[in-house]
Amino acid sequence: MPIAGPQAWNEDVSTVSRPLAGLTIIEAASKGPLALDLALGLCGRIAADLGANVIRLSERADTASDLTKEEIAFLHAGKKRLTASSSQFDHLLQDVCTHANALLCDVGLLDHIPLELKLPIASIGMSLEAPMSGSEFTIEARSGLLDLVGDPNRQPLRLAGHPLAYTAGTALYLAMMMGVIEHKAGEKSGPKRVDLLDIGVWLNWKTLGLAKRGARIPSREGSASEWFIVPCADGFVALVYRIQEWEALKQATGDQRLQDERFATIHQRREHSKELNAILSDIFSRKTRAQIRALSLQYKLPLGPVWTPAELLTDEHFKHRAFFHPTFFEGQTFPMPRLPVIWNGTAFPPAEQEQPA
Repeated sequence: MPIAGPQAWNEDVSTVSRPLAGLTIIEAASKGPLALDLALGLCGRIAADLGANVIRLSERADTASDLTKEEIAFLHAGKKRLTASSSQFDHLLQDVCTHANALLCDVGLLDHIPLELKLPIASIGMSLEAPMSGSEFTIEARSGLLDLVGDPNRQPLRLAGHPLAYTAGTALYLAMMMGVIEHKAGEKSGPKRVDLLDIGVWLNWKTLGLAKRGARIPSREGSASEWFIVPCADGFVALVYRIQEWEALKQATGDQRLQDERFATIHQRREHSKELNAILSDIFSRKTRAQIRALSLQYKLPLGPVWTPAELLTDEHFKHRAFFHPTFFEGQTFPMPRLPVIWNGTAFPPAEQEQPA
């Protein structure tokens, strides 16, 4: 496969279609934990959407992972993809790196990179103690994230989706670009490293700050939570209100049960949260999401209806911004969200451009 060599990063990005045009970036993944591969994949996808020539080199075929076709398309559209056996991997990695402006990899591959290669490197691992051991679930547990949500009467559950891995992917992108900018400026650029455990603790910063000063720490409170999801007539709604919005909530519902003296202050509402939440659940169970949204706008309440993915595709906000666009991948078309960035009035990737598989 012909590989484009490194080009000068265009000095005037306004004259090119995308800001990273001219950069060749290698995204190398070993057979490590899936979370690291997801972080690498998202980082490379951001770079590809912004115009970089991204070459993904993996020891494991994407189809051999637990990902769906849609997930693979989301992570790897716009990239050139290579899969190599363990015996061929090192040779191919060294070859593609000689033509690159930057390298993304998991920490398991750092020992495979020739010392003579002078290019920015950004790597990702699990933690300093066990850089290639564990999973997204174990890191969520170790960082305290799993102590925040769920029912206290049962075991913690892994957070839905992959928020930890994808947050790490955005951090990895920033680390890579820091190295690229330093390298372009002629500054000495050492390898950058991102760890999932650091990311998990960073996401959980507020809880750690409260613990440091001995304050009340949010934890898994289940039906006693101050904010929670309640069923309504045609789905679910996130029931969120602050101290200063309590009176507006009472007015919006018009339910006399909320006038009970047990709910007069924030401390009393927390003390009787289960009883209060049962009343609120009953109130909203008979209202539709549209009715709840109208109430939230009228009374300036931060209530949020829960939308399904199918509903998001037809949401007027996203339709107006043309946020979902066709992504062409391995002979199929998938509706995918754009990169949430507008650069000089242009959204990326351009909707009309077919991205190579």
